[in-house]
Amino acid sequence: MRILRMIFSRTCILHVHYNMKILLKILIILTLLIPTPAHADWRDPLPDNLRINGRYFLAGGYTFDRFILKEDTFAEINLRFNGRYTLNPKWKLEFAYQLDGTYYPHIAALSGPGSEGLLDLSWPIDSKTNWTASHGLDRLNFNYRNDNFTLDFGRQRIAWGTTMILSFMDMFHPIRPGDPFVPEQQGTDAIRLQIADGMVSGYDLLYSWLDNDGTDGFAARYHFVKGEFESGISVGRIDDDNFAAFETSGDINDIGIRIEAQWIDVDENEPFRIIFETDFAPNSRTYLSGDIFYNGPGGTEPKIYLLNMLTGGEITGYPARWYAATSCMYNSGGLTTFGVLGIFNLTDDSWFADISISHSISNSSDLRIGYQHYEGGLVSEYGNYPDMIYIISTSYF
Repeated sequence: MRILRMIFSRTCILHVHYNMKILLKILIILTLLIPTPAHADWRDPLPDNLRINGRYFLAGGYTFDRFILKEDTFAEINLRFNGRYTLNPKWKLEFAYQLDGTYYPHIAALSGPGSEGLLDLSWPIDSKTNWTASHGLDRLNFNYRNDNFTLDFGRQRIAWGTTMILSFMDMFHPIRPGDPFVPEQQGTDAIRLQIADGMVSGYDLLYSWLDNDGTDGFAARYHFVKGEFESGISVGRIDDDNFAAFETSGDINDIGIRIEAQWIDVDENEPFRIIFETDFAPNSRTYLSGDIFYNGPGGTEPKIYLLNMLTGGEITGYPARWYAATSCMYNSGGLTTFGVLGIFNLTDDSWFADISISHSISNSSDLRIGYQHYEGGLVSEYGNYPDMIYIISTSYF
C-alpha cells in the first residue's frame, strides 16, 4: 500500500499544535462543498491564466480518494501546489509541495520513514492508531535556459520512457502500472544538462545523487527524429547497474509503434529486455493499445513473491520474465470516458484488470470511479491483492 506524503515546514510543526484528525475532516468537507474557479491543471503547473505580474505562476489542486476493499475501507486527501517564479528571462524556480492525510477506520495505519533524497524534505508529520499525516517537497528545481542549452538543478521530474503502459526506461521513480492514485511521477534529485543539436535533436546529460536507495546514478542520451519516428540512444549507470538502451516511437499507416530495448549489466539471468507496443484509434472516440514485454533480468521462479509475502514488503519493478498488457479507452462525447486496463504476468499466470469511468463535472472538477480485480495463485505477483473499488474526486484551483 502506498505511503502517502504531505508537505509542511518543520518550523511550523514545532510551533503549531493541531489535531490532524479534525483537520482531515474539515478538508474532506471543503472538497465536497466549496466550488472552485476556472481549470488550472496542476499536472502542468504553469497555466497562463494564473500569471501574476508576469513572474509568478501558481496552480493548486486537491484530490479526495475513497478505497473500498473486501474487508475494509479507508480514505485519503491530497492537497498540492505547483508553481514557478521567473527571476529573469533565463532563470526560473519550480516547486511542488503537497500535504496528504490518510484515515483508516478499522485497521492500524501504515507509516514509514521519509525519503533520503537531499531536496525531497518528505517525512511523516504524525501517526495515530488509524490515521497518518505526512508532507513532502516533491520538486524544488532551479532552471537556466539560453539559446544553446538548458540546465536544471534540484529535485525534478525525469521521464525518458516511450511506451505508454509498461516501461523500463522511466528509471527515475517510475509509476507502477495500473496505480490510479499517483497523479504524476515523483521528483528526483539531479543535475540535468540538455544541449540542442539542431531543431529536432539534442543531448541529455544528467547526474542524480542521494536517491531513495542511497545510490548515485548518471546517464547520457542522444535523441533525434528521422522520418516519422522519434528515437533515442542512452547509456549510463542506475542502481549500481550499467545499461545501454534504444527507444523509438512513430506511426505507420495511422498505427502507433513504440519500442524500448535495453541491455543491462546484471549479475544473473539474461541481460536483455524489450517492449513492443502498438496503438490504434479506429475513430475519434476510441483508443486501443497493447504491449508485449520480454524482461530478461526477471526471474522464472516465484521466489521474490514468497519473500514479499513473508516480509510484508512491496514488489517494485518487473520481477517476472514475460508480460503482456492491453488498454482500451472510449469517450462517450467529451465529458465521460470509459477505460479498461489489463496487465498479465505470463510467467506465473497472474493478472489484474482495472475498469473505470471518468467524468468531467466542471472545468475544474473530475470524478473517477473504478474497480480493480486481481487473479493468481498464492505465490504470484498479483495473486495476493484484494479486489477494490475506488472513488477519486479531483479539483483544481
